Amino acid sequence: HQVRRAAFVSVETHGNQRAVIDALGQQLVQPDFSAAGDLAEATQQVTRALREQATLIVVDNLESILLPPYLETPEALSEEAGRELAAILALCQSLLQMGETRLVFTSREALPAPFDAPRNLRELHRLDREDAVKLVERALDAGDGAGAGAALDAEREAIEALVEAVHGHARTLALLAPELRSRGVAATHAALVDLMVVMDKRFPGSREKSLFASVELSLRRLSPANRDRVRVLGAFHGGVDLDVLVAMMGWEKADVATLAGELIATGLATADRYNHLTLNAALCPCFRGQMDADELEALTARWVEVMGEYVDFLERQQNQNAEVAATLTVLELPNLFALLDSLQRTGDAEATIGLATSLYSLLQSLGKPRLLERVGQVRDAAAAALGDAWNHTRFEATRSRIEQQLGGGRLNEALEGAQALLQRARVGGAQAYSGADYDLARACWLLARVLKTAGESEQALPLLDEARQRFETVAKERPNKGAERMASVCLAEQGDCLRDLGRLDEAAAAYEENIQRAEQLNDARQVAVGKGQLGTVRMLQHRYPEALAAYADARERFTQLDEPGTVAVFWHQTGMTYQYAGQPEAAEDAYRKSLAIQVRLGNVAGQAGTLNQLGSLYGEVLGRPEEAVAFYRQAAEKYVANGHSANEGRTRNNLGDTLRKLRRFDEARQEIHRAIECNAQFGHAS
Repeated sequence: HQVRRAAFVSVETHGNQRAVIDALGQQLVQPDFSAAGDLAEATQQVTRALREQATLIVVDNLESILLPPYLETPEALSEEAGRELAAILALCQSLLQMGETRLVFTSREALPAPFDAPRNLRELHRLDREDAVKLVERALDAGDGAGAGAALDAEREAIEALVEAVHGHARTLALLAPELRSRGVAATHAALVDLMVVMDKRFPGSREKSLFASVELSLRRLSPANRDRVRVLGAFHGGVDLDVLVAMMGWEKADVATLAGELIATGLATADRYNHLTLNAALCPCFRGQMDADELEALTARWVEVMGEYVDFLERQQNQNAEVAATLTVLELPNLFALLDSLQRTGDAEATIGLATSLYSLLQSLGKPRLLERVGQVRDAAAAALGDAWNHTRFEATRSRIEQQLGGGRLNEALEGAQALLQRARVGGAQAYSGADYDLARACWLLARVLKTAGESEQALPLLDEARQRFETVAKERPNKGAERMASVCLAEQGDCLRDLGRLDEAAAAYEENIQRAEQLNDARQVAVGKGQLGTVRMLQHRYPEALAAYADARERFTQLDEPGTVAVFWHQTGMTYQYAGQPEAAEDAYRKSLAIQVRLGNVAGQAGTLNQLGSLYGEVLGRPEEAVAFYRQAAEKYVANGHSANEGRTRNNLGDTLRKLRRFDEARQEIHRAIECNAQFGHAS
């Protein structure tokens, strides 16, 4: 086929099928693609372009989600990458059906089915000798003069010998560039040959031994002091926070900074924000392969201790600087899940639950539903080993499970669990264990939150009042910023309930007091939440310009806090404000911005909510009921997938009403019956 246009898509470890579609859309559809909202619409635009022109799609570096075997990846991250890979490969299969589309994958690892047929494989075993020689010559950075050419001719034999020593391995030759420039071809070759003998013994049968050897050569360029220090990185997984290294080893910060600088200079690390390094993928496995069992065990024990303290630091940062917490949590995922696996293997149920609940808190707003699920599984397995003891660990495990059920829309389970938790906390009393008074306040708050979500705001209000008073008592009896903050959060939740009950002036007063307290506590996130919630009251009061200004302020604050999921929420609210203000085009634009973020994050419940609102816009404002039906159906399906019965019921009700207006009575009746089934479990009000 004549290829008239090629799209190049780079699939990295954090890629997903939306990222692939976006990359294709930006090249094939170009400017018009920026308006694409959900994944279905974006895919439709791309497939339309593919049908119109023959296209070769190059999916590059697929090994970034195939995970090389020398990486000791935590199980949860392997599962996450596996699901992402399956979704991308399914998408690629569907793209092949579009017109004259053809695919080329590049990968250092074997492809899985259905792309693993032998007839499709073009294996590149090694670089062509001439190409490899040119790569080395380029690494030597020789000038263009005749003298430089003569020098290279003289070294030709040595260069060819070096190429043979690494079996024409392109990546190894590229990593050797600094060594070649500093030591020359002959010395590099001699050192590499010696190292390859060692690597054969250390990693028998590994096709990566030349890669490990090139890492070893790079390490030799470190100063003697740092060659001794760097070995401790064998305890880490893919990255290191330099402050963790200081705490773990007791080194001076200046010495650690020097080590980091040398690692970056030799190409063995990349600098990240907030004093963090992403390490060469082969570096940590290489050091682990050099250590005997006793040395690795001792180093790992120190690593576990300091990483536990690091998790505590990240949790504190959630309230002090959410952007720092979110950024470092994502960068540290390999270390955090390796820590979780390590604790789970020890059988220490209390420590495992403590870490699992902390990780759940850190991941909750980061759009990682599969990792949250894995954390929940580890937590529940550890809780089962605790028996019937009532203590803080049991409370935390139960509380975290209820929050997970609530976040997943499993309202019935969350309500039963929250009621049982409060009852257990009341029976145990405020003196049952150290901190039981604080946990009792949290149990009141949690049940109130579940009731509010289930539409029972009237019942939630007295519980929130009790919770606030208990938190304030804890804060007076012993200095506790957490209790002060939670008292402020209770005010925000009271504002939500008052808003839902139509008591808008009281709601605004509660939000304003919440914002004032949060500012006194330097709680940037709670201030941002309060600003957005106050915007909702102004919207309901028909004070639309004030509402839009409040939402813009909240979006900016949450963008700075690096919380895209919450930015999406306030784009959704912005759309509602425009809709009520009679500006449907601006409303649709805001909804689609929200939807695009929710799709990227994999937030199914968020997508469903915005699709439901688009149905309302098309059906009630734009007078396009057929399209409204399509949006409502998509929303209902997503609520089914998410197990959120209450919201499914509301959406089925909207769908049934729209079908009734279209005089499609049989379909309407079916949807209304389903709505009744969904809502019946939540009582008379529903």
